[in-house]
This record gives sequence, C-alpha cells and structure tokens, in this order.
Amino acid sequence: MAQIVTVDGQEIPIEEDTTAAELKEQASLDENAVLTYRGENGFESLNDDDIVAEHVDSETQLTPQPLADDNVFGGQ
Repeated sequence: MAQIVTVDGQEIPIEEDTTAAELKEQASLDENAVLTYRGENGFESLNDDDIVAEHVDSETQLTPQPLADDNVFGGQ
C-alpha cells in the first residue's frame, strides 16, 4: 500500500519498498543530499539504502540536507 510523504514541499507517493535513494530521484534531488526528518529523539537521517516506510509514517515531512566533504548538514 502506498503512503504519501512530503519532500522539500512536494507530496510524493511511495511504496512499502521505496528506498531513500529512489525517493531522492523521484523528488529530483541531488544524489549527495541526505533526507532528514524529525523523529522521537530529534532529527534523524535516512541512508540511501534505507526503506523509507520502515522509518517514517505517512505525511512525514522530509528535508534534503547537503552532504559533501566540505559541507555537511549546512556546515561552513
């Protein structure tokens, strides 16, 4: 059964086996971005091979963050 998540303001339907990498591609995000969301213990992030539906509920807001050697989570 598909669920809806919001990525960078876009509502995107995902299947129960959609990975974070596939979701980033659907949302036309940079492949080096990391998807983050607010979990029970603060901000959490998804690895590319994580199954999105196993980590977030429907209607969860996911935010892309840059990830590079010189710029991790918006660092300077």
